Amino acid sequence: MTPPRSSAARIARLFGSSIIDQAMLSAANFGVGLILIRYAPEAQYGFYILAFNTMILLTTLQGTFIGTPMVIRLPALDDAQRRQWMGSLLRDQKRWGLLGGVLALAAAGGGWAAGLLDHQSATVVMAATMLVLAALYREFLRGILLMYHRPHHVLAADAVYVVVLLAGCALAVQTPMAAVGALLAGMLAALACARLLRRTLATDIDAHAAPGRLREIARMGFWAASGGVIYWMFNQGYNFLTAATLDLTAVAALAATRLTLMPINLLLAGMQKQLTPLASHWMHQMGARRTLRRLALFSLALGVITVVYGAVIWLLRDWIFLDLMRKDFPQRDTLLLLWCGLFILMVMREPVMMVAVLRQRFRALSGATLVCAVISLGISYVAMLRVGPMGAAIGILVGEACYCATVIVLVLREARKDGQAAAPRNESQGRD
Repeated sequence: MTPPRSSAARIARLFGSSIIDQAMLSAANFGVGLILIRYAPEAQYGFYILAFNTMILLTTLQGTFIGTPMVIRLPALDDAQRRQWMGSLLRDQKRWGLLGGVLALAAAGGGWAAGLLDHQSATVVMAATMLVLAALYREFLRGILLMYHRPHHVLAADAVYVVVLLAGCALAVQTPMAAVGALLAGMLAALACARLLRRTLATDIDAHAAPGRLREIARMGFWAASGGVIYWMFNQGYNFLTAATLDLTAVAALAATRLTLMPINLLLAGMQKQLTPLASHWMHQMGARRTLRRLALFSLALGVITVVYGAVIWLLRDWIFLDLMRKDFPQRDTLLLLWCGLFILMVMREPVMMVAVLRQRFRALSGATLVCAVISLGISYVAMLRVGPMGAAIGILVGEACYCATVIVLVLREARKDGQAAAPRNESQGRD
């Protein structure tokens, strides 16, 4: 009985560090949003949200393109092979990141010179580009340490990130371009964190590994990343649709009400990064059916936590918006209820979806995500024209419900395949 207790204690420590880390990051992101909402014009907060969501898109793209194939491959690699793989991928990441950053800065400068962007918009794009480059580097290194089951080192580096970020944002709101200041603060915080992470990894990454491993995982990574990016379209892309259809004030209303649920979102992200390697191990050892049962327990627990958290936020909503944020947005209460419904569906879907991800059903997931994204954005656009910002949240909720139904069908199919494959083996053993 000792090994199970040891294993359980190890899992508890892993999740404990991740939960503390995500709670800290959640508090920091909430703090940044609160500072900007309270002390900066709503348009500046709208600019920040658009730039921040662009960063989320690109870090998601990188994380799924590189992280998903590596999580699947890791159980078959020894220590030397892991170091070589990570070193090669890091060199690829730096090379492609630098190229993309130069092109983005050139595009921003060209748009400003051609009159397509005003001075403020061009400056925001440039600051956002620098934030994205730093965030991609930081997230890559964080991902490696989390795959190595070392979340305590990530926690220490993220503490530095939080301090620099909050201090920089507090200074940013003293300037007329608070959004740019906040984005540059995020860049400096990400670089400080990345420096510590790289020092921690030290020889765990082969600094002399030849680049090119990215090509070996490109096919699998493409399908994994395409699903993540398409899902981003209806999970975060509504901000850009809202800015084009309504205005930056509407973006601020949606973002501020959703911000109250941010701790749940980051708790989910932290659990996913530790749960994914564990689920990969379970899948290799036990198959899809038993893995699905374990993941379903995580889904249920997250669903209960989200319901309780949402109830607390609902009871405190007047204090949060009127006293803490000093803003009272139209349709506030309805938006809050819609976001709570969305997060309940989302947190219960994510853990069980890993069965389909680890079975590499990326094409099916990507196709389903694309269809749901089109449905979501289409409903959001039509509804926004009729009921304002609330329409965007309605569209996202409908899209998420469709996606949940599709994921359930896919994972049950994978579990059924395992059951069908096990039946002949059991019959054969019975005859023997």
